Amino acid sequence: MVVSEGRPVKQIAMLALVVSTLCGTALSQYSAEFSSYYSGNRYDFRLTREQLLNTPAWLEDEPNPPLSPRTAKNTALTDLRTLFDNSSAWSVNEIKLVSLSERWVYVVSFTPPLPRGCQDCLTAPFSVVVTMDGNAITAVVSRWKPPTPSANE
Repeated sequence: MVVSEGRPVKQIAMLALVVSTLCGTALSQYSAEFSSYYSGNRYDFRLTREQLLNTPAWLEDEPNPPLSPRTAKNTALTDLRTLFDNSSAWSVNEIKLVSLSERWVYVVSFTPPLPRGCQDCLTAPFSVVVTMDGNAITAVVSRWKPPTPSANE
């Protein structure tokens, strides 16, 4: 009886191992993913390990990164212009360096303009990822519906 009870457990464990291996393989396709949301869309900026390894490294003995913050900002602004017609009304909110194991990227955040007639609306920053070789990562755009709070919250 112990053998028959253990067998389904082993099958479930094996199935879980296979599924997690497949999911891990699919997820490991990207080294990093950054997401931004605006006007009903989700923008995913995905970097593969290969993309990262093809960018200049910022070595410990170098005082400055291979790409200047101003160049990263200008690259991100150029990319923002391809995404939004009203990009000239957006303002730079933050430029930060993010370590991705052996490489670094810039994440440049912008604040979109407030909707017309709304003086106290909240807006979320929109971020663009720029690699140390001066390239903005192309966003994968998908429709996104913000979660609505339930009556119990």
